[in-house]
Amino acid sequence: MRPLLAGLMIASVLAGCSSGPPEPTRREAELYMQGLGGRGMVLRAGTDVNRLYAEAMGQKERGDCTAAIPTLQKIATLGPGYENAQTALGECLIEKASADNAAATMNEALMWLRRAADAGWPEAQFRMAYVHALGSAQVRSTDEAGYWFALYNINTAKMRVSYVAPPQSQVAALDAAIPEAAKKAGAARAASWRRQAWIPPNPPANEPGPKGRERRMPAGAMSSDR
Repeated sequence: MRPLLAGLMIASVLAGCSSGPPEPTRREAELYMQGLGGRGMVLRAGTDVNRLYAEAMGQKERGDCTAAIPTLQKIATLGPGYENAQTALGECLIEKASADNAAATMNEALMWLRRAADAGWPEAQFRMAYVHALGSAQVRSTDEAGYWFALYNINTAKMRVSYVAPPQSQVAALDAAIPEAAKKAGAARAASWRRQAWIPPNPPANEPGPKGRERRMPAGAMSSDR
């Protein structure tokens, strides 16, 4: 089986039966494969990505983010198809940042949440809104909260079978925390939103794996960096 097809099949398994964000375009998949040096969705030889994903998500569900973070960091870097892992990583890093009062950890959390949110993942969009509205003082922004909450509210991917809705108490608290003016401005911004899939960048010639400069691009866009 060609590496490209193998990678897409694994992504489909993890995504499950979903009517959420659209699958990566062929061009996105090609760029993704370039970023992994043509190796496909493999962390290292002999590694079962599905097993690692399940173990890490199970650890998070049991409240053990400390154990889950290292594996989620590896899986999240695989790009399109792994938005759930990116969201879980962001949530775990927020928990860690809150405990350690570490700005760098919070910045990493927001980076991963935004990547998943930009790709259309509603859970990440809600968490982005929540942290900007009710999170630590250094990241609060009613404008950002209004924008991400507007995107979450209109996101039809919430209809997918595997969608996990936030507790109603959190939805109510978020709604109350965002001023009406910020909601209106956020809705205006959300009207021109376009899905952006984060594509793992090409690694340096002397380093394996998805490292190097970040590249984000709209779905189906062509790249001049090859």
